[in-house]
Amino acid sequence: MSVTVVATSSSLGLAARVASILGGELVVAEEKAFPDGEKYVRVPIKIAGTAVIVHSTYPPQDERIVQLLLTIDAAKGAGAERAVVVIPYLAYARQDRRFLEGEPVSVGAILRAVEAVGADAVVTVDLHKPSSLDEWLRVPHTNVLPAGLLASYFKGRLKDPLVLAPDRGALHRAEAAAKALGADYDYLEKSRDRVTGQVTVAPKSLSVEGRDVLLIDDIISTGGTLALAAKSAKAAGARSVYAACTHALFVLGALDRLYAAGIGEVVATDTVPSPVSKVSVAELVASAVLSLTRG
Repeated sequence: MSVTVVATSSSLGLAARVASILGGELVVAEEKAFPDGEKYVRVPIKIAGTAVIVHSTYPPQDERIVQLLLTIDAAKGAGAERAVVVIPYLAYARQDRRFLEGEPVSVGAILRAVEAVGADAVVTVDLHKPSSLDEWLRVPHTNVLPAGLLASYFKGRLKDPLVLAPDRGALHRAEAAAKALGADYDYLEKSRDRVTGQVTVAPKSLSVEGRDVLLIDDIISTGGTLALAAKSAKAAGARSVYAACTHALFVLGALDRLYAAGIGEVVATDTVPSPVSKVSVAELVASAVLSLTRG
């Protein structure tokens, strides 16, 4: 199979790792902005066979979504017979249903656009609601989960570890991380003091006392939820607290907020470049690409 990996400015390091694993040629798309703000993308070589486009849509997400659509069309225009689109972080994925009448299903709009412009297969990483792919895409697709990789970063370093998800809906992520560590796992429940109004979070069933706690989530945006969880865990006697996430958006001083809350170390993957992106999803992504292209 002839593979050309097309990298954009949003995923250069990850794309290079994927190309190395797949044994494919790496080409960096040319990008610029016109004076009026419109985007320009060009794939500077002819492509034979399959193009694997690696493009993450972290902030400024609106610009990056336009760049993604243009890059898919450019790859097809450069001769690609098939475009496998890898979106390490997919923006707008959290709006996965109409919460209020008249709202869009944002993830559906983005995925339909990706398919319409020429995607023949789609790979995402730790999508907020993986079933969105089944709901909105007709082309082959898969979502990879790096929770085990993130947990393995801490292997051998935690004493009597307890992995905690921020809510029940994310329990599957904590379970996968706990399996990699051979640890217990639980999820956090929020409560409010009726007298003081103070909000705290605590594990649903298990005690943190004397244990090393690993908080794990898909996205850290402002870091408010995990900061509160860390403070509560410390107050309840946790020996130490660590945090891991797939997508490190880190807006509004999130990383400082987490460290100020007593978290000893924060680790993320390379779906979004950050100071703590120490775990690469390249192997998972490359394996997913091979699975889709062989199928």
